[in-house]
Amino acid sequence: MDLETFKAGSDDLAALFTIRGEKRIDKRASGTPESLPLPKHGPGERFIRGPIPMEWLKRIVGCGRRAEAVALLLWYAAGYQRRNPVKLTPQILSELSVKPRAARAILQKMADRGLVHVEFHWGRSPVVTLVSPASCVPDGDK
Repeated sequence: MDLETFKAGSDDLAALFTIRGEKRIDKRASGTPESLPLPKHGPGERFIRGPIPMEWLKRIVGCGRRAEAVALLLWYAAGYQRRNPVKLTPQILSELSVKPRAARAILQKMADRGLVHVEFHWGRSPVVTLVSPASCVPDGDK
């Protein structure tokens, strides 16, 4: 087999990057910026375990001013405690400066939307169960 017969010229190479007269982008070209790696946690550093369902996060909007912070803390606690339900302690809430009374109101709104199940007990931290977005009731159906 003679490999010289299969050798491509510069015109042939340019034709490979053309589709219907439009120039395709060569992703290997040196002039294009490369994607940077995402930040990773270091040894002993805290992190939020995922994946977190986007549909679940979308339904958090409107639950209160610090609802996104409470949602992230719930997922952080679930990863840290490695269980569901989780105990949402004042120490966990202090990670993102959320006051326990504000968290209680937000958790109640999240429970009303079907995102979590919450057990409140006098003098103790609430026990929160994260609910799958597939079993959540859409806002329009209420």
